[in-house]
Amino acid sequence: MSNRRVLAAVVVTGLAVAGGTAHAGFTPAWSYVPSTLRAQLATESGGVLFLPARTPDFYRYRSGAAVANGKLTVTFTNRVRIRAGVWQWTKKTFVWHAQRYSGDCTTFATPDKTLQLSGNKVYWSGGTGVAWRCVKDTRGRSYVLSASSATGLGEGVATAVASGLDVSRRSSAVTTALTVTPSAVRRGATVLVSGVAGGCTAGDQVTVISHAFAATHSFAGVPAVFAQVGAAGRFSATTRIPATRAPGTYVLTARCGGGNLGGSARLTVRP
Repeated sequence: MSNRRVLAAVVVTGLAVAGGTAHAGFTPAWSYVPSTLRAQLATESGGVLFLPARTPDFYRYRSGAAVANGKLTVTFTNRVRIRAGVWQWTKKTFVWHAQRYSGDCTTFATPDKTLQLSGNKVYWSGGTGVAWRCVKDTRGRSYVLSASSATGLGEGVATAVASGLDVSRRSSAVTTALTVTPSAVRRGATVLVSGVAGGCTAGDQVTVISHAFAATHSFAGVPAVFAQVGAAGRFSATTRIPATRAPGTYVLTARCGGGNLGGSARLTVRP
């Protein structure tokens, strides 16, 4: 099967596609923390609340979130499906922390690896089992977001850290969208790629992937275009389709915060 067909086969349940634009939604991990509790935690955290948008599969918030001495602690617990509609909590967990931190990010722990996840630099310490990254809130205050697991996730917690964002003013409704304009062009023409990266915070990087693009940048061996998330999760970037690109219809997908946005768009390249 060709790469284009493989990409075209990746469709998220409930995805609606029309006129070259795709709209889809996903349930962000932070939304499993009840809204009333989120409001309380945000107040205790000084008006911000950094939580992950994505967690490893089937990890959800159950109970026990708290702020103590300015440090947010939230435990996410794994659950397994017993039968349709019936789930059971397991003993596998990872712990999320967010706290003020003004030091050098590399000195928070001793990093063994530096990971690049959807444009975010995440550090990993094998000795302590902690993944972390440093961020700033809208007032310029510095924080460190970290996660660790004593039950076998290892570096898997880095994805959660990469997706961390301030959700103090967010509702549980998250929208994602991906658009390419125009949706049909001749080879060598320029297109605008834009959309909404629900669940990603301002300053994060969106990676838009397609075999239609030039191979100047790539992700997992597929040409890619990068865009920065702005206000309300919006992003945009322009790119020129190579004059040598074979005519046909190409699928575009996007990633941000360590995972797929869940939408796609199609671009038709003409001779």
